[in-house]
Formats: sequence, structure tokens, C-alpha cells
Amino acid sequence: MKRIAIVGAGISGLAAAWYLKRSRPDAAIALFDTQARIGGVIQTLSEPYLIECGADNFGTLIPDAQQLVREMGIEREFIAPQKNFRIAQVVHRSRLVPLPNGFSLMQPTQLASILATPILSPRGKLRVLGEYFVPPRRDTSDESVADFAVRRLGRECFERLVEPIVGGIFTARAETLSMQAAMPQFVAMEREHGGLIRAARATRKTRNSETRSAREASGARYDQFTAPRQGMTWWLEQIAAPLRDSLHLSHSVRKLRRRDHAAWELEVQDTNTGERRKWDFDQVCLAIPSYQAASLLFEVCPELASELGAIPYASSAIAVLGVKKEEIRKEAFCFGAVAPAIEKRNCLAISLTSEKYEGRCPTDVVLARVFIGGAVRPDLFERSDDELLNLAKHEVESLFGPSSPPGYQRLVRWPRSMPQYIVGHRLRVQGIMQLASQLSGLELVGTAYIGDGFPQCFRGERMDAERIKP
Repeated sequence: MKRIAIVGAGISGLAAAWYLKRSRPDAAIALFDTQARIGGVIQTLSEPYLIECGADNFGTLIPDAQQLVREMGIEREFIAPQKNFRIAQVVHRSRLVPLPNGFSLMQPTQLASILATPILSPRGKLRVLGEYFVPPRRDTSDESVADFAVRRLGRECFERLVEPIVGGIFTARAETLSMQAAMPQFVAMEREHGGLIRAARATRKTRNSETRSAREASGARYDQFTAPRQGMTWWLEQIAAPLRDSLHLSHSVRKLRRRDHAAWELEVQDTNTGERRKWDFDQVCLAIPSYQAASLLFEVCPELASELGAIPYASSAIAVLGVKKEEIRKEAFCFGAVAPAIEKRNCLAISLTSEKYEGRCPTDVVLARVFIGGAVRPDLFERSDDELLNLAKHEVESLFGPSSPPGYQRLVRWPRSMPQYIVGHRLRVQGIMQLASQLSGLELVGTAYIGDGFPQCFRGERMDAERIKP
């Protein structure tokens, strides 16, 4: 019987265990996590409202997460975003303005909406339209999102539209974020069609859901998202249900040793009692942040540990506020808003989660999540909880209108939680995987290597599970 250890019970570790359980039912799987709960940076609170402390939905354009939901037979427990206020806004001169229809991440698919938006000056609009005539880049090396966007769309469009969208999604600085790692689809558009507008025109006759969603998008393709009715933690608990006998929560892996060419020894500490125990396994899957994997692998393979430790991470905070719905300005209702760095706000984005999905709170309350810090404003993470809550309340009040004190407030901190895909990231990951492949029985999984998002995690972990031999 093959003995397999999975270190980390976040989404990547749970996915890896679920697929292994299905494909290798005869294997003995042990899933360890230092925390007393599953989920990692995914956590749902149910009192007094249904509050997501991390991701609150996932995209269906990449089908892997949705496919798992179907395989589990729980499709009825997932809901689509509400129809009302299905728009995204951007802060422009200290007020909220809707993102242009058809502007999907950085691709303008409806040129009329670009001409009509007050976000760009006449010169900035002409520069976006001129993207059609910008020659494609012949150099195939990686470049930053900022360099790509400025080169193709102009600096004003980058600063006013692209940068805040990217910052809100990746909590990353566009000046260092890798195009090849974070937005390879746009690199492919330039390579295959010569540009973003040319790519939009080439696919205009294709009336499938993906291209229609891009044409109708206002910053985010809301029709391509879904969420569990009872919260993300509920869904992860359904994934973990068949794994209960394998779960070892409140157990921290302190050391990882190579016993011989085909076996591993884990030294595991019970965080409640302090007791340590040594476990032998045939294979080990590290589903933890790369810097934690680096610590465990330092004595096993210093070169691999060095490369893992070189992947930077950003810290962020989420302030959750429950405010009176009647005090929200009518024109401010939306699913969410992003803030460009040039606006010098104290937030990356604000999501009105109660307007996105039903059943999150009473109908007279709006539940706002204010995202703070990241690689864009790392200085803010160092402030106290009270300071961050006060900053969040000011941002919501000035942009959305409520003047009464929030009826509910909570701050959630996620230190070193977001891997940063800096320029050259894909090459670094290729080198990491090559080094890891030389250690028989070792797998590295997680968002640091395959991309940020539930579908990417499920696709990667399914493929990893299929690689493990009986």
C-alpha cells in the first residue's frame, strides 16, 4: 500500500487529497495542517452575517472547479451573481465611475464605450484606439504588465484602468507583475493577432459564452462566476468529508528527511500537546506556501529551497463593514470598485458582497469588504487593526455615502498570503519543477506555481494526482 503525505489543508492540499482518494483508493493518505481548521486563506464566518474572509467565488471559464462541483453532485448549492448592479466601478477624481463596457482586464472589445467613458481624456481615448496600429512585440522574453499595457494602450489607460484592475485581482504591482505568468492570454493575442483590438475583431463572430462575456464585461465577467450558497468553507467541508480519516489538523510538520531513494520521513508535532512523532511515507506532496516548503527542503536540497524561498509574497488585510443600505448613494451601487494608485486611496478595492450574492445579510444592510495593503501598499499592513478599520470606514463613507457608524465591523489579516508573479516567474517555476523532479516521490502544488484561482488549483492538483503511480 502506497503511503502518501500531503502537507497543507488549504484548497490545494484538499484538492490533491480528493483526487488522490478517487484515483488511488488503496493508498494510505495523511493530510497535515498546522491550523485547527481546513481551508488556509479560505474562511467563512456565519455570525452575524455570512462573511467570506478570503475568496467569495470562483470563475467557471476554466471548467475544472465547476467540473468537481458536478462530480460531487452539489450543483444546486451554487448560485450565480445577482442581476441588479452587475457592474464594476473605478475611482476617478475621488468619485465612482463605471468601468467601460467591454473592457475586460485590459482588452477593449467595445470601442464606443471607450469613446464615451469620462475616465479617459480625449488624448487617452485616441491612444487606446491607436492600439490597433501598434506593431506586435517580436521579443519573446517576459515583460511586466505595466510595460505591456503602456506599450499597447498608453500610459493613461494603464494608470486609470489596467493598474487598478490588476492591483485588485492580484494585490500586486503592475510594474513587476509578469505578463506570461499572470495574463498569458493577452500575450497570445498579440502574438497570434497582432494586438488586442485585432484579437477582439477576429473573434467577434464567435458567439460562444467566453467571447460574449468579454464583450459585455465591465472589468469583470460576472456571468462567469459562481459561489456556494452556504459559503466557501461549506464547500471545502464537502470536499474534506471523505477525507476525515486522513485529516490531522493542529499538526505541524517540523522536519522532512530523505530516508533513501524512495522514502521520506516526516517529523510532526501536535500543536496542542507538543508531542512529536515520526511518520514514514513513500511520497510527499507539499501544498504550503513556497517559503514554508523552502524551510522543510533546506537540508534535502539547498538549491531547490533557495529557488522556493525567492518567490516573494504580499500581505493583505480585509476590513468587513456592515452599513445601512438606505445610506448608500444610488449611483454607487455596484458589485465592487477598484482604486488606481494615482488616486492615492487607502484601499485596493471595495466589494459589496451582499449585492453580488443573495443571502449574505438582511436586506436593509450592505456588507462591504475593503481590501487593504498587498504589494501596492505594503506599508498599510503594518498599522493597527483600529487604524485599518478607521481607514476602511473613511473609504466606504467617502465613496459610497453611508455616514452612520457600521453596525458590524471586523478586520481579517492575511500575512504573506499572496505569491507575487514577478517578471521571470514562469522560468523560475520551470527550474523549481525540474529540481523537484530529481527528488523521487516529491510533489509541489499550490498557487505559487500554477496561478491564483480555484480552477487553476483543481486542474493542477488533478494532474498531479494522475501522475502518482500505484
